Amino acid sequence: MKSSLLLLLLVASCWAQSNGSAPSSSPTEESQRGTVVLTKLVPPVYPPLSRQARISGDVKLRLIILPGGSVKSAEVLEGHPMLKQAALDSAQKSQYECHECSESGASYLLTYTFGFFDDTPCGGIVTEERVRAPQCGYLWKCGTRRITTWPEPKHPVSEVTQSPGHVTIVTSVVCIETQSSRAATR
Repeated sequence: MKSSLLLLLLVASCWAQSNGSAPSSSPTEESQRGTVVLTKLVPPVYPPLSRQARISGDVKLRLIILPGGSVKSAEVLEGHPMLKQAALDSAQKSQYECHECSESGASYLLTYTFGFFDDTPCGGIVTEERVRAPQCGYLWKCGTRRITTWPEPKHPVSEVTQSPGHVTIVTSVVCIETQSSRAATR
């Protein structure tokens, strides 16, 4: 009885090991193994319309990098439609190293994060200055003139940083002066 129970346990153990306790990878996954390193980043350009609309967020890409370091293919996995092309352009123009890669290349996931500096001021400082006017015969200051000055930004226009598998671009917001904002300062 003990020997048949032992035999049954041995057969069950062998069957469990052969039926997938270790996942098998497909031939495509096998051929896309290797270590990829981003060696030279071409900085992304924050799309001007996205800056004006204050659109931010992540764009996730999957790249296939060939042994020579060139990009075989790039696809967007997720991200805002107005930011996707900027991330794709940057990723495709950047340079990579592919260690232990097969001829068909290696898969590399890269995330671009687009954002804004938190303390960018919008709005000018309006001051009034007394001026000499023709109706006063230019003899004394009887009229006023409004002068709008814009503060200097506290940050550079854009700042790009990178870490393994991640690129972050932070920029200043774009301030837009409209007719209604101009009328409010008068």
